[in-house]
Amino acid sequence: MVTFDLHYHGNVFGTSAGVRGRRLRAHRQALELAGVDFVASTEHAYKLPLDAFLYLREATEGIHTTILPAVEAISREGVDVIFLYPDEAALRWALRDLQPFGFALRDFGRLRDATGGLALIPHPFTPGRTGMASALGSELFLELSPQADYVEVHNGSALHIINLYDERKLARIGHRLTRLRNMHELPMDLRDEGAGWAIGSDAHFPGHQFVVGATDEALPEGGWFELLSRRLKFREVGVRPPARLSRRYNHLVRSGYCAMSEAAIKLSHRMALAG
Repeated sequence: MVTFDLHYHGNVFGTSAGVRGRRLRAHRQALELAGVDFVASTEHAYKLPLDAFLYLREATEGIHTTILPAVEAISREGVDVIFLYPDEAALRWALRDLQPFGFALRDFGRLRDATGGLALIPHPFTPGRTGMASALGSELFLELSPQADYVEVHNGSALHIINLYDERKLARIGHRLTRLRNMHELPMDLRDEGAGWAIGSDAHFPGHQFVVGATDEALPEGGWFELLSRRLKFREVGVRPPARLSRRYNHLVRSGYCAMSEAAIKLSHRMALAG
């Protein structure tokens, strides 16, 4: 069995050297404990994704986990698309064409081909507007899905809420509850037959890696990129979080604050582009 987490954030952008060092050491400890074979560093395009990859790769040197170069790009429509690359040089080159809000969503397949990567549609449904289906509707999502190598069919960040609240409390968020459930497990009728099924923890903090993907296919001579190029249908496997996370709401609060901070950074980018 080979395990992949195709959606993971080092989340060190804008931190002081001291905070960054402590967080990266915590990432190393958490990833070493989890023992996942491959973890994609998919930092947001507006949070220095190349730096995030380099920091995370250096921090995890010598442990079992291999960090993969990637970016969670964002289209002009405000929709997230993940691009994965075979090596650091390819990511460096691709980032020139993947500036925040710098491409039309319909062009993501062309960009994938032009930059030599793999394209993944993360969390098609989100309570907010960064998921393709949430922002543009299920019909357009299904129309664009064939361009993708992978669609994220399980996103672990939804578990932050689902596992902490009962059905009565969850019902208060109305239509967003359906999006949340679809984010955790994408319905079969919304999965394109030609795209692979990706599993992503969408962790933004050490220890928030609750689910990853597994396959029984052996790693080929060409390595992990050749394996992913086969558009695998990953199955979900759980990663046991630290005991402190199962007893406290602190991680939910931190995640909420992180989401608000990212929204502010995105807004500043958009305002700068608008002139």
